[in-house]
Amino acid sequence: MRCVARVLALAAVLAVAGCSLFRDSDVQVATITSVVAPDTVHVNSYFQTTVTACLGPNSDYVLERFDASISGAELTVQAWSRYRPAVAREFPDIPAYQDQGVGASPIGPGKFLIIAIQPDRRDTLTTITVLP
Repeated sequence: MRCVARVLALAAVLAVAGCSLFRDSDVQVATITSVVAPDTVHVNSYFQTTVTACLGPNSDYVLERFDASISGAELTVQAWSRYRPAVAREFPDIPAYQDQGVGASPIGPGKFLIIAIQPDRRDTLTTITVLP
């Protein structure tokens, strides 16, 4: 029961954070270059997933937010970036890639699917085998 509460709490925090941030026309979906997660986990064990997003080859984009939602055995992740004109750059050495950690705890055996939504609507899928 505690694990279910943790998953629901995480989903609520991520939903509130994603909804409360300002959005405008400069915001775009960032390319997710990799999703790192364990191959197998046990039921009710907590695991961490690292998502890496590319924000532009010349650091023209900065990370605005990662949206993540958990529904049953699916964890959906989408990265958003914001264009930053060269004139307005205060920190020119921001890397073009940024990582974000997302956690989950599966409540039953089977497959746990991580779906990383890409700008071209193609998905990057990662499957985790959940052991009893």
